[in-house]
Amino acid sequence: MQPADSKIEVNLARFPGPVRLYPSRKKWFLILLISALFTVVGFWMVAESASSGWYALIFFAACLVVSVIMLLPGAGGLVLDRDGFRMTSLFRSHRVRWQDATGFEPISIPYSNQRLVGFDHAATGRTIAALNTAIASHNAALPDTYGFSVDELAQLMLRWQERAATA
Repeated sequence: MQPADSKIEVNLARFPGPVRLYPSRKKWFLILLISALFTVVGFWMVAESASSGWYALIFFAACLVVSVIMLLPGAGGLVLDRDGFRMTSLFRSHRVRWQDATGFEPISIPYSNQRLVGFDHAATGRTIAALNTAIASHNAALPDTYGFSVDELAQLMLRWQERAATA
């Protein structure tokens, strides 16, 4: 395993890109296994006439479907280039220009034990931006860490953005 600074430097050396980062297949496979297990438990609960089993069955079956999709090639990723970055999740992409993004930093999502890289996106709609800012102190976030820790990814995003600004 590469040291954190080395992983960041290797990617920064590829400026102006494009550089494509991928979500962890190991993470999505683990989510698939756990979701499959709990889907079976929910199914068993429904078969035993436990009405609360429907909640487990529906929720974990949905998680199972999402994890299968995220394991497909091209379903997720982050592409960095001179002009901005493109986030892809569930085959849906969103492009952000560097001049429209500020404040990349690690954030914690309350009540979820999840950490992501948050940032402020100038082009985000007012209602959703206000809600996101109230929850996580930023109006947008990267959907994955792409094999980095949140601290490493935030550092990579900040340093890539600095290089893009001076290029």
